[in-house]
Amino acid sequence: MKKILSIFCLALVALTTNAQTFLDNLQKEQAGQGTVTVIEDPEIDSLVNGNGGAVIPDPVVPRTVRKQEVKKTPEEEEADNLAKVLDTRKKIMSNSYKTQGYRVQVYSGGSTRTDRQQAETTGAVMKTNFPNEPIYVHFYSPSWKCRMGNYKNVEEAREVLAKVKKLGYKDACIIKGTITLRRR
Repeated sequence: MKKILSIFCLALVALTTNAQTFLDNLQKEQAGQGTVTVIEDPEIDSLVNGNGGAVIPDPVVPRTVRKQEVKKTPEEEEADNLAKVLDTRKKIMSNSYKTQGYRVQVYSGGSTRTDRQQAETTGAVMKTNFPNEPIYVHFYSPSWKCRMGNYKNVEEAREVLAKVKKLGYKDACIIKGTITLRRR
């Protein structure tokens, strides 16, 4: 019985000396793959890599791990570039009220992920061309829409519609509905 136990212990020691940690295995350089930085706590390292429950008192050290690169289409790259330039966070208009009015609908698509991306890209393009106009990208069942502006009368909406159509959005139209206006 002692021989079996001693052989088992020797085999276990041999396996652990050749084993690599989880992150060390991920760190191997491979062509065509990017890297990310992982900051791990020594306590977590000891739990994951089985250092006998001993806590290593070293400070937190960043480790580099590879991350597989994802190829993007030109449209996705354009949308990413526009998103980096623009502040697309939702802005809430304070001291406002809702009333009936008009908006210019620039894009109307389906319900797919591609339609959503196209609506968001269209919204980003409109924000660059009309920085003072509010842009609304929403899912109005069953399709994604990109609308802009809060116009009290149809004449204001027509002026903006003409500018939008000059940008190449031939299917743009005026939509009547609830708009948000600022109290004066």
